[in-house]
Amino acid sequence: MGWATKKSRPWEIRQLMWTFFSILLFLPLPIHVHPLVMMSQAKKAKVRTWMITAWLLLAVELGLLFSFVMFFGALSQAMLLTLGGSVLSYIVGNALLLNQAKPYLKRLELAEVRDLHWIASADSMKRIELSAPTIDTPQFFVERLLHWRKEIDNTKIHKDIDNILRLFQLLEKKDKREAEKFLVRHSTIVNVLMQYDELENAKLNNTVTFESKRKLEEVIRQAAVAVEQEVTNQFKMGMLDVSAETDVYIQTLKSRNLLKE
Repeated sequence: MGWATKKSRPWEIRQLMWTFFSILLFLPLPIHVHPLVMMSQAKKAKVRTWMITAWLLLAVELGLLFSFVMFFGALSQAMLLTLGGSVLSYIVGNALLLNQAKPYLKRLELAEVRDLHWIASADSMKRIELSAPTIDTPQFFVERLLHWRKEIDNTKIHKDIDNILRLFQLLEKKDKREAEKFLVRHSTIVNVLMQYDELENAKLNNTVTFESKRKLEEVIRQAAVAVEQEVTNQFKMGMLDVSAETDVYIQTLKSRNLLKE
């Protein structure tokens, strides 16, 4: 488990290599690289506010570069302000990169499960939104499952969530309409995970709490089994359709004397 995702810590470090590189490059060459790093991360994570901020920071860096060229060689107040602005830009830009590191890693983790869509800001990934009572889109459903997987400490539940995510991805690739129906039928899974997390965080060591957690664990386990059966049934139906189609095809070929009996 990493700091921000269910991925390993070496994986998280690899994804943030350019962030660390930006911090190490204190001297502008000829500009600081933090706007470019933020732009790249915004494109990968598909977060609009990061992209807008990156362009603004790039404009500031280019302005400072122009000012430096204009006043180079003169120890004037303008040059001192330019140098001070460069230091301030370095601090602000890299502070923003560090601040967005956690949501950036979560978006990359999500990207391994499904295709990302552009979102307005990282605020849309916050817990208050994840705990909303409605499931709007498949991406939203996956985001919530990943969120609660990170919050919950129970490894058995981790395995059930991983299984549900894998099966849902298979179902969505096979039939998007069925995936939408899936969200309606199984949206309760998210609520059960939220309730389990609340009990886990309460840290109440009594019979009532233990029994409640045990029941919720069983519900999640049964949900994973039900989801697997549902996806299996969908694939069986698909195989029957294919079998019927191929039988008709073979009979057509035989009726036209293209195949021997």
